[in-house]
Amino acid sequence: MNLLFLILHVTLIATVIIFIIRPFFLSNNRKPDINSSNYGLHEQHTRLIESLYDLDFDHRTEKITNEDYDTTRNNIINEGVDILRKIDESKRVDS
Repeated sequence: MNLLFLILHVTLIATVIIFIIRPFFLSNNRKPDINSSNYGLHEQHTRLIESLYDLDFDHRTEKITNEDYDTTRNNIINEGVDILRKIDESKRVDS
């Protein structure tokens, strides 16, 4: 009885340890390919999104006028759309 109880505990502890450690060894997260042409485009897109957040903050705090906000926001969005198109085109070429 004691031996069976010990075996069950050891098995349970080993299962829990394996369950906890497993994601560290089976990571499916791919690191971005810095040499890829898409990497630079993704970086530009990320910077545009950040500048859009900054612009929205400046508008909420009334640091810029409504006219400047609308113009700048449209320019950032159009630039972002162009970058996304370039990303899509490069994915088609790579495929």
